[in-house]
Amino acid sequence: MSQPWPPQQPMQPMPPAPSMQPMQPMQPGYPYHPGPPGFPPQRRGSGVKAFLFGWLISGAGATVFAVLLLVGYEDLSKVGLRIMYVVFALALALLVGGVAGKVGGPNPAAYVVPSLFAMAAVFLGTTNGFVFVLLDAGGSEVFESMLENEPGAPAEFWWKSLKGGIALLGLAAAGGGTFGMASLVGRRR
Repeated sequence: MSQPWPPQQPMQPMPPAPSMQPMQPMQPGYPYHPGPPGFPPQRRGSGVKAFLFGWLISGAGATVFAVLLLVGYEDLSKVGLRIMYVVFALALALLVGGVAGKVGGPNPAAYVVPSLFAMAAVFLGTTNGFVFVLLDAGGSEVFESMLENEPGAPAEFWWKSLKGGIALLGLAAAGGGTFGMASLVGRRR
């Protein structure tokens, strides 16, 4: 008789299984994310992009508003100027806020500077529009005289022609509207 190949060896008994510890209930915490353990997940979005796009859009908006004032200053009444100012502030808030929220993500800190840029654009658009109209109507001599005798005339025009309260309303609409719009758009991302 031939021997089976490979030679059979007696079976060794298996060591006993290690005792298992009871399972712990799941602890609430953060979902899995790449990064250091124990830290909350990093927010998505870029504050730098929100800063850059807020600056670019606000600068372009201020320039457009100043040119609109230059083009329509002969036909524009004080009431028309005030309405145009508030509408511009709201439109700029929607535009800058929408873009800042989209690129800034759910990070509220990324909305602060674009809000300040929108407020500055509303102010500078009006004051630059005054300077453009002054240059168009009176020429460089009048502009130089204004710089020598009354350098704060553009800001005074902004405050007085918009009756102070409407001037502040435009700033609040631009800043608050930008932050609010960015928050809405950023939360949806």
